Amino acid sequence: MRRASGRQLGVAGLCRRWVLGASPYRRWALGSCAAFAVAAALCPAAGADVFEPISLLSASPFQQVEYAHDSAISENGRFVAFDGSIGGVTGVWLRELGENGAGGELVQVAGGDAELPSVSENGQYVSFTTTEGHMLAAITDDRPDTAPAAEAPNVYVRDMSKRPSEPGAFELASDLSYEYPEGGGREFEETHYGAEAAGRSALSGNGQKVAFVTTAASNLDGPGTPPLQVAVHDFETGATEPVSVAYEASSGTPASDPNTGQPLPVALVHEGDAIYGAVYAHGEPPAFAPPIQAYSVLPEIGASISADGSTVAWMGQDIDEQARILPDESVDPQYGEPLWRRIVGPDGQPSQLASTRRVTGGSDPANPPCAAHPEPMLPSQASTQDPCQGPFAVEARTGVWAGGAGETVPRLSADGYTVAFLASAPLVALGSGSGGGLSGRHADAYVADMHEGLSRTQALTPLTELAGGEETHIATNAPILSLGISADGEQVAFTTRRTVFPLGSPAYVSPPAPVPGLNELFEVDLTDDTLTRVTHGYAGGASEHPHQTVIAGEEDEYKKEEDGAQSPSLSAAGQQLVFASTASNLVYGDGNTPPLGSEATDGSDVFGVQRILFEPAPTPQYVTAAPGLSIAPLWQLGVTALSLGDGDVLLYVQAPEAGTLSALAGGPVRTRAARAPRASRHGRRKGAGARAAAVRNRTVATATVRSAAGGGLTTLLLELASGYRALAAQPGGLSATANVTFTAAGHPALHESIPVSFVRAASKRSASHVTRRARVTPRRGVRGKRRIRGKQQVPAKRTRGARR
Repeated sequence: MRRASGRQLGVAGLCRRWVLGASPYRRWALGSCAAFAVAAALCPAAGADVFEPISLLSASPFQQVEYAHDSAISENGRFVAFDGSIGGVTGVWLRELGENGAGGELVQVAGGDAELPSVSENGQYVSFTTTEGHMLAAITDDRPDTAPAAEAPNVYVRDMSKRPSEPGAFELASDLSYEYPEGGGREFEETHYGAEAAGRSALSGNGQKVAFVTTAASNLDGPGTPPLQVAVHDFETGATEPVSVAYEASSGTPASDPNTGQPLPVALVHEGDAIYGAVYAHGEPPAFAPPIQAYSVLPEIGASISADGSTVAWMGQDIDEQARILPDESVDPQYGEPLWRRIVGPDGQPSQLASTRRVTGGSDPANPPCAAHPEPMLPSQASTQDPCQGPFAVEARTGVWAGGAGETVPRLSADGYTVAFLASAPLVALGSGSGGGLSGRHADAYVADMHEGLSRTQALTPLTELAGGEETHIATNAPILSLGISADGEQVAFTTRRTVFPLGSPAYVSPPAPVPGLNELFEVDLTDDTLTRVTHGYAGGASEHPHQTVIAGEEDEYKKEEDGAQSPSLSAAGQQLVFASTASNLVYGDGNTPPLGSEATDGSDVFGVQRILFEPAPTPQYVTAAPGLSIAPLWQLGVTALSLGDGDVLLYVQAPEAGTLSALAGGPVRTRAARAPRASRHGRRKGAGARAAAVRNRTVATATVRSAAGGGLTTLLLELASGYRALAAQPGGLSATANVTFTAAGHPALHESIPVSFVRAASKRSASHVTRRARVTPRRGVRGKRRIRGKQQVPAKRTRGARR
């Protein structure tokens, strides 16, 4: 059962005090609290996610990291990986988590400049990028890397079942040779360009497939394959296959090399000093750099692979070379848009025939009504009535993603059919047409359904929306910076500094922060259609770390746009959520915060938080009579329950008329039954004998009351019997079934059963309460003596000759 929130317990406590006490508001409270309970039971609950307290994960029982970034959690929720530095030892680290968020030692996955980890479903395999691949066995020794020797960046996978020195512990995924231009900068090129994998989502669930992007010319599809290509390496087959392939408009399939018959890679397009390829790269491939710079998010490049290994997604450029567009549509090479491709056919075997599909965009040529009545290009004024119009109003040079702050890698559900991504273009449905000003917008978060038969507008679900036209206003327009999605596709997490969320769906159910501060972590539950703020200080306020006080009226206290929460990662069903953050007040005792004004390190840590799952409770439902019909009232009983938080349960019973209401609650209780006594070897009988434990159903609470004349709402208080009160304080409380019976003369008895929970909040009980609950229990080992538990306690005495 999910525990009630502090506010819920407060309301329940007031109801108990006013209804059961001698308050002048008793009559009003009876009606109001009963209405509250009935409304809570009969109305559909919003189902907003509730989270446990945040835990610090980038620490061992002995030390805390200097910094930790790029958190990733395994699908089974047992392992978390991140890159960072511990005691001056850098690299990628892994920690196994316990049931309550606690964990064991931090284990080094790879040393040196290894970064951007992704984790397999069971935590056995971890992928990462490094420039010290040939030295991994030597530098993964829990000691500082004092003599780094860089080579081309490459993607590796560590098998955590093997020691670093064992053969097969490190396997090269990007097993390619690279080509570099001649000239004075060749040495720099050779150590900064090669292949890179995105953090959190580059590894399949079984750890056998890795998606990566080339940042240098390579032999991926033969000598001279241009950079900025998406590829997947399969350790089971040993093959490295290109995923980003050229599109042939005449056939609607990947274009083939006439000499080899293999799919053609996407050619580079040069515009001045900028180059554009299959993957969005801000005009040039980013140079590899470890994440050691304080308060910054380095340029990211990469692709995501689904957990089942069937699908790959990336933020693309040069869109008309990779996917279907309208015949005369004008799309510049730098136009950015998320792309999606299945690499496994219906038979589960690798497939090279599947074409690359657009996740979303300014046009939707694959929409069946558009295909039936094709348009050469979109009209100048975007319209939702146009079947060829996509969800977004775009410009030819900017597209769906126009750059700016925020990660570019789309994230995939386990089956690949749900895509979470960021987009900065406005939606056509909001009345935004094409024109100037689109390139300066900040990013919002979306999910798209890639199943066949949906238009791109039907497939799109917006998760956030700008709340105003002033881009510099942080509360309403701050960018969404990073996001993650659960394997089941039902939970999406993202980070932002926004405090205003105007969309009614998903409904924002958390109290907003009073002013924008650090980037906070938010979670969307697509099943419940709710948006919840996850991060907060351990004292209840906003996320913070030491900062300069601003002038009154000035909004921005933090000058770094990326400062705060980043890199959210979710377990399979979104039950566990990990993230990195530079905040210093999320967990009490966070001790790596740098002094104010210091930028030697950012003090970032990796944190974890668990969702609390509520169990659904059945509620009575019936249809009222049609207007104008006179029928006898229904002879039925309605019962709802409210856990008061002090170990008792308040029942609200809707009785049809005056009569007697009785309630009995029974639940599973662990008991001990005495076994038969055994004789000693001297023939004498032993005392009580051993006692065996058993779980039996016991009556734990009862109540009886008369309902008022004419029926109506009546309350019954189920107080746990004294022998069972301690069970309410155990985790989850005592679950029971309340059986309510109503009897009235001349009518058949009515019966109703509902589940209830006797829960007592963890708090110190007052001496007077203990005295009221005092009871007498026998003291073992002392004849004729009894001890009083409660206000008075008689000290145990030993008498000469007393039996032990």
